[in-house]
Amino acid sequence: MNSFSLAALLLLAAPSAFAQTQPPSSPDLLGNWKVVGWTLPGSIPVRGYIPALKFSGAGQSWKMVGKVGCNFINGPATLKNDQLTFGVLVSTRVACSVAVGQQETALLKALSGQTLTAVRVADSLTLITKDGSELNIRRTTLQEK
Repeated sequence: MNSFSLAALLLLAAPSAFAQTQPPSSPDLLGNWKVVGWTLPGSIPVRGYIPALKFSGAGQSWKMVGKVGCNFINGPATLKNDQLTFGVLVSTRVACSVAVGQQETALLKALSGQTLTAVRVADSLTLITKDGSELNIRRTTLQEK
């Protein structure tokens, strides 16, 4: 085998050795999302109090507003590649049932001031915490009044 054939064979056999690694792309967050499930410790979703989030912004600078049970939240977020970092989230302080309060506490703990990995597939987005817990949300379409 001549040296040209050997070089061509090596390039074909190991293209990743010569390719540059690309950072993960940033998922599209824009719009309304409904939380459809999670594996957050200390809480399970409460029927009738399904959390919803709305993202507005572009590029790396985002704002999130939402309802986590019987309270509303809002705050800044930054998206860089697949890393979604929430600033400190503020919340209204309406008294809730114990179960709804636990749900809200778990969600706020998972989001506020945290960096999560965002994995988008079609209209679903999974936010993964540092400890591996997942928050699964699905894009929704809302009608104007």
